[in-house]
Amino acid sequence: MVDLLLVQLPNPALTNPKMYYHLGILYLASVVEKAGFSVDVLDMRDGYKPFPEATFYGFTATTPEIPYAKKLSRTLSGKTILGGAHASLLPKDCIDWFDYIVIGEGEEAILEILRGETSYNIVTGRRIQDLDKIPFPSWDKIDNPFSETLFPGEKYGTGDRAATIITSRGCPFHCAFCSNIYQKPVVHRSVENIVAEIKELINKGIHYFRFEDDNMAIHPDFANLAGELKLLDIHFKCHIRSDLVTPLKAKMLKESGCEECGMGIESADDDVLKLVNKRETLFDHLRGVKILKEAGIRTKVYWVMGLPGETDKTLECNKEFTRYAKPEKWTVSTFTPYPGCDIYKRPEDYGIKIIDYDFAHWWNFCEDLHRYNHIILGQTSEEMWTRYVDFYTFLSGGKWKDS
Repeated sequence: MVDLLLVQLPNPALTNPKMYYHLGILYLASVVEKAGFSVDVLDMRDGYKPFPEATFYGFTATTPEIPYAKKLSRTLSGKTILGGAHASLLPKDCIDWFDYIVIGEGEEAILEILRGETSYNIVTGRRIQDLDKIPFPSWDKIDNPFSETLFPGEKYGTGDRAATIITSRGCPFHCAFCSNIYQKPVVHRSVENIVAEIKELINKGIHYFRFEDDNMAIHPDFANLAGELKLLDIHFKCHIRSDLVTPLKAKMLKESGCEECGMGIESADDDVLKLVNKRETLFDHLRGVKILKEAGIRTKVYWVMGLPGETDKTLECNKEFTRYAKPEKWTVSTFTPYPGCDIYKRPEDYGIKIIDYDFAHWWNFCEDLHRYNHIILGQTSEEMWTRYVDFYTFLSGGKWKDS
């Protein structure tokens, strides 16, 4: 019987749930094992599996995964621990279902629980200021941790096996739709530590990577990082804000092995961008795509439909941007006002109303539900969904590529 069993919950909303593995769980596994405890991971991304016996069971859950975690916790005889975004933002929603609730970063908090150093049901994890002290993720705790669909991306086929990696925690921006529990200060890993992890993965046969940071290019030693990545001769993709794209950064990214940059466009309507505090404009988006293309880097744009302020004008703005910018890849999600974001806290200030509080429906890809869990005041759910379907059909039809 292991001391701790970490559980990767099923994710039925994803077309390909095994495209990603949960870095947070694998980091916890490495920390717990280094501290002398036995630990294993139960990977249920592609379906339910029986639970082996353990002294403690650790769950991490986003808001729509909470119903699964709650249901499973009631079937277990060991002590249960819940961490992750939902627990950090709505701990009172979870307290009757789990023995321990972890708020914030879990590496130190989970050791307190395992060592019996806390008698509290709610344990607050301290921000870790030196990420280099955390051992690399325990990739060997799950079968096939590396994905052949990760690098091409959803809908774009398969390629070489790829791994996810993250260089920082936190984000200095405050978009009203984002419920990132780690904002300021942004804590970065050292270049040496990042390179050491990549070298370990290269030794495992991995040469393709996806950097999961919201904004990789804000690393304080970005030029040095880019230079070191160039020496490794790897292929990677990353994310960057459009207003942070410069010709110099694009050049350094390309030379260091970057083949694709994803940008959270969200909307091409300046009124919507202003309302949700995106602090970017349509001009920034157009300029960012242009610079990346000129540097020879593929662009992938991320759209969000159903944001506050969206109208039929927004739909036309989005289409016109797509015809003009012609991004190589795209994805479109449905806005969900997750707990923690400013829109969830003050929906009336953003002109929306939350109409469905069943967290099992709170997926930001809700094609199967054919609805949002909120409405924009003055509009109906049907009007909003019709607009989403119109834009999705426009994007997937692909005629804009030749226009």
